[in-house]
Amino acid sequence: MSNYTKSTNFATKDNLSSGDPLKIVKGTEIDTEFNNIATAIATKTDNASAAITGGTIAGITDLAVADGGTGASTASGARTNLGLVIGTNVQAWDADLDTWATKTAPSGTVVGTTDTQTLTNKTLTSPVINGMGSSIITSGTAVASTSGTSIDFTSIPSWVKRITVMFNEVSTNGTSDIQIQIGDSSGIKTSGYTGGNGVIRNGGTCTNYSFSAGFIVSSEIGATSNSSGSVLICLIGSNSWSESGVVSLSGNRTTCSGGVKTLSATLDRVRITTVNGTDTFDAGSINILYE
Repeated sequence: MSNYTKSTNFATKDNLSSGDPLKIVKGTEIDTEFNNIATAIATKTDNASAAITGGTIAGITDLAVADGGTGASTASGARTNLGLVIGTNVQAWDADLDTWATKTAPSGTVVGTTDTQTLTNKTLTSPVINGMGSSIITSGTAVASTSGTSIDFTSIPSWVKRITVMFNEVSTNGTSDIQIQIGDSSGIKTSGYTGGNGVIRNGGTCTNYSFSAGFIVSSEIGATSNSSGSVLICLIGSNSWSESGVVSLSGNRTTCSGGVKTLSATLDRVRITTVNGTDTFDAGSINILYE
């Protein structure tokens, strides 16, 4: 925008002598003045509905929030006046925020007005959700217990807190008790188990036994006995695991067991075998669930 500048001083013409050519007011002089006035008016900002498209404004009083400003001349003062105090209701900048800014929002709707939110129309398929697997309970692959002296389930995830071992009419070619042993990255543990089991027979009699080389879950096995039932192995804490289970032998006897074993590292394997370690599995199937 420009200011009006007078090109001709018409007042001085009054003091000139008659006949002086400069005393005459020329049309070009008047035209120049009007052009100067028109330019100045056209480039000035209106008092109402001003449209400023460039330049800078300096030396003014801080514009109040009510008038569209911040009421401050510093960034911290502006945040305070606008209610944007970092640590109270505004997240301070962090490099992770830049990373999140590149993410694509998932489909579905997350709704809620409290700290507890509701996730709707979503299928939980992430490999790890709050330390859990792709589903709340993960099933292993059933193994036919028809050969071998032991059956191992390995590569159990480190986040697992409970394992269920399931027996489906499992039998061996001998009479040695069936036991479960657990292990970590250093191998299966064959000692240090504390606990016992009780065998309830048809007719109501009961005998109690203790174990130390593994969790004995099926006792007093006969040549034609089939073991069916389930055993829970649960993390107590600090790599200590408790065991409890009920396994029935062909409907004539039932073994109830309970014990504990502490590992030196994170559990990652489970073995089902016999106490003597030489009897061979010859029927049924075994599987595990973990969560």
